[in-house]
Amino acid sequence: MRLSYLSLQRLSVWSSTLMARVYVLLGLTLLAVLALAIVSVRLARLAVGTAQDLARDETVVDGHAEELQRLLAQADLLQMWIVGLAVVAVLLVGPVGMLVTRRATGRLRAIARSMFRLARNDLTVQAEPDTQADEIGAMARAVAAVTDNERSLLEGRRKLEQLNDCLDVALNNMRRGLSMFGADERLLLCNDVYRRMYSLPPHLTKPGARLIDLIRHRMQATAADDSAVHERVTSYRAFIATMTPRNHTLTTPDGRIIDVSLQPLASGGWVAVHQDITRQREDEQRIHRLARQDTLTELDNRRGLHEALDVRCAALADGRSAPFAVHAIDLDKFKDVNDTYGHQMGDGLLEAVAQRLRQLARTDDIVARLGGDEFAVVQSDVGFDKHAVKLAERLVAKLSEPYLVKGQTLTIGASVGIAIAPQHGVKPDDLLRHADMALYRAKSDGRGTYHLFDASLAERHTSRKAFERDLTEAIARNQLSMHYQPIISLTDLTVLGCEALMRWQHPTRGYVSPAEFIPVAEELGLIHALGRFALETAARDAVRWPEAMTVSVNLSPTQFADPDLVATIAGILAAEGLAGERLVLEVTETVLLDDDSETLAVLHRLHALGISIALDDFGTGYSSLRYLRSFPFNTLKIDRSFVRDLPSHRGSAAIVGAVAGLAHSLDMATVAEGVETEEHLALVKAAGCTAVQGYLFSRPVPVSELPAVFAACARRAMGGAMPAMRITAVSQV
Repeated sequence: MRLSYLSLQRLSVWSSTLMARVYVLLGLTLLAVLALAIVSVRLARLAVGTAQDLARDETVVDGHAEELQRLLAQADLLQMWIVGLAVVAVLLVGPVGMLVTRRATGRLRAIARSMFRLARNDLTVQAEPDTQADEIGAMARAVAAVTDNERSLLEGRRKLEQLNDCLDVALNNMRRGLSMFGADERLLLCNDVYRRMYSLPPHLTKPGARLIDLIRHRMQATAADDSAVHERVTSYRAFIATMTPRNHTLTTPDGRIIDVSLQPLASGGWVAVHQDITRQREDEQRIHRLARQDTLTELDNRRGLHEALDVRCAALADGRSAPFAVHAIDLDKFKDVNDTYGHQMGDGLLEAVAQRLRQLARTDDIVARLGGDEFAVVQSDVGFDKHAVKLAERLVAKLSEPYLVKGQTLTIGASVGIAIAPQHGVKPDDLLRHADMALYRAKSDGRGTYHLFDASLAERHTSRKAFERDLTEAIARNQLSMHYQPIISLTDLTVLGCEALMRWQHPTRGYVSPAEFIPVAEELGLIHALGRFALETAARDAVRWPEAMTVSVNLSPTQFADPDLVATIAGILAAEGLAGERLVLEVTETVLLDDDSETLAVLHRLHALGISIALDDFGTGYSSLRYLRSFPFNTLKIDRSFVRDLPSHRGSAAIVGAVAGLAHSLDMATVAEGVETEEHLALVKAAGCTAVQGYLFSRPVPVSELPAVFAACARRAMGGAMPAMRITAVSQV
């Protein structure tokens, strides 16, 4: 059994008192012996004195003289024995008593020292062994056992204190709050995080604090709403009854969200871990919002719009919502702004567009940015189609008004496609797809307008998708081919070269015009593959023509977005063995609309390879003289529409003559396209053109038919038979 510090002190004091009493008893014994000796001596002396008095009394001496003498002698002898015994007693009792007492008190003193050191938690104390079979020895052995036991207990207590200190450090350095309650619903322990989390006063963090008081403080409840406190306590009791771990969240009066994890204890209490998840919830909400919100305009993005449409469609199906319309919006000429002024200006314009859409939308409407320059508006409560049409008209008009962005006035347009639920669909995907179809139709109608979805658009959309699939397969299966149309010199009617024109003969569709599949290829990103095919095939075919002949290949404006365009063309020329001087690349004015320095740099790099650059379809676009000044073109090609009208339209003749004269002054050749009759030939020659191209000389033909075409052109040029050299050259084709 463990002895307390006070008990050990009492044992030590008792040992010291016992030693003092032994010393006192020894002293008293000596004093008693001395007193007895003194008394005995005095009695002996009294006896001797009495005997001497009797000896002097003659009345006594006469009859007893001899007896008196004997008595005196015995008295003297007794006195001597008494004194001797007293001296012997003093001499023996003192040292022997002192020795015995010292041995006893030394043993007791050793016991007392051990007990005093043990009482002061000195674990180095070693009890002196005492094997004697007396009471002190038994006491010493008992104290030794107590000392060993106490040492073990003290060591255990010290380790426990160290463990408690470590536990306190660990608990108070946790990022989560921790509290432990007993079965009596009173606090056993808690850490500092728990105290700070609920701003608990000191008296509520001490062991023994009641659960109901803690909850009342956490809820900041008053007597008027104390029922909520009791309800919370009841829920804790129900949790304890189930003995099943549980998690729940609570909201503090200041709006923080705390996640509480409860773990029951076998003793009937529980451990609660508290974590402030306010920031985590805010981050989750922010992530949820960002996942459904466009970061630039702060409008809903495509995902947010889709989820909102899910809700609207479900409400419409349940009869809780009126019909609504989806407006798909595409900004016209936005790319021009981006390319001309940069993306920062483009972003500013998108923000301005978003602001106008917010102004046009009602409270219950939804405005979203789907990506790039595509937006959408979900219009609520559309009773009639005309309601959706009126909003579309306002959208087109308002978005087409000038914008002031960073001090710059910008003008764009907008096209709108409309789909109305439920008549055009009851699912988000269907509504968005149909609105896109209507938008595509609006853009096809010339942009800056709107279109309402109808069934024919779905059929057209299906047909368009089938066309796209067929084109993709045609490229993969090499179903496209190159045809060539000769370009004839008006000086001597010789063949200067040929223009390479792509043709597609579909197994079921038949002949498909380039005017149909080239725009689709550009939209699908297939134009790069088509362009490479055209260049490789044309170079491979032209290298077998007479060295004086060139081959012309059209470049799409989309191809200029390829940073490797120049390297690709140079690689094809090297691989096929065609000199750069024999290649003519035809571009349209669209390439130069933005006055893009990068496009001009590409043209100059191509020109440096010896490649000639021709400006195709001149006169059908903006026909700005700025284009002719920005780059030294080698050739201007006059569009066939002007040549076709030459016989009947004096203005066309004037235009052709003006273009030919301008080209001549700039040292450029001119090619008149679409020459189909002798009259066309005579008129363009009179206007000053240097070359012609058209059905009068040949339609575009496969490479296998070119020898016959070259031969026919040669006969026409010679007015008879072809020279042997020329015939030999052509025969090698």
